[in-house]
Amino acid sequence: MNKDEALNKFTFMMEYRNLAEKTIYQYSYYLSKMFDFYQLEDVSNLDVKTVQNYVVYLKRTYSPSSLNAVISAIRYFFDVVLEIPLSRRQFPNILYDPVEINIFTNEQIHLLLDTNDVRLRVFLLLGLDAGFRVGEVARLRVKDIDSKNMLLSIHKSKRGKSRKVPLSDALLKALREYWLIYKPNKNGFLFPSTHSDAKSLHLNQNYINNIFKDYIKQFDFYSPCLRFHNLRDTYATLMLKNGCDIFTLKKLLGHSSFSSTSRYIKYDDSDLAQAPVLSSLMGIK
Repeated sequence: MNKDEALNKFTFMMEYRNLAEKTIYQYSYYLSKMFDFYQLEDVSNLDVKTVQNYVVYLKRTYSPSSLNAVISAIRYFFDVVLEIPLSRRQFPNILYDPVEINIFTNEQIHLLLDTNDVRLRVFLLLGLDAGFRVGEVARLRVKDIDSKNMLLSIHKSKRGKSRKVPLSDALLKALREYWLIYKPNKNGFLFPSTHSDAKSLHLNQNYINNIFKDYIKQFDFYSPCLRFHNLRDTYATLMLKNGCDIFTLKKLLGHSSFSSTSRYIKYDDSDLAQAPVLSSLMGIK
């Protein structure tokens, strides 16, 4: 099986599984780069040792989280294309300490939302008040806004999952202000592409990311490491602080496992000093 045949089959299987557009693009990119690296004429010759060596090579330039995305892509390729399942024992993920979560303080949130740019304010509130990923913001359709039941629908997001989240009064007000100015097609995307020759009918998520990065540069709390996803981090952390249980938060964030949601619990250790200890609970002196 040559490179093009393999990639076509790989893409077809990902689309068949309803994986997110971003995942399909990234996985295909990672596989294509590996094929080019080895200059393989027949990709069926790939084996565990070869892909392990490739990951070792990438460690020079890739972060652990990026390496794990590459590993996931390769593992999935072996499974659905070569039909040679790789166990996590054979081809394990890279262990590392996750990057510390960056969240915005209440004061910073008020500063961020103090903008006359109606569209930008909607972007910000979708992240802060509804926990949207940037790709979910880009792909939001007008029909996904249910003002009667005060719900927002997210369709086929990460790993093809769909979910619903509450629509707040503040966000609904911002959406209505946006609607009056931009008047999007009722049957289309809320944020349509600004280019007639664009591949997608909606805004590119990188475009939204860049708008956000340019916007926060004006503030004293700006740091190059800040990104749109930190709005979602802030949403999750504040939800926990205000009494939301982890089971509900997992649903709201659209996580597949509790391990993804639990990182927000690990981040918030403000109440540890007040936690009881065993000796006190048992009356031990």
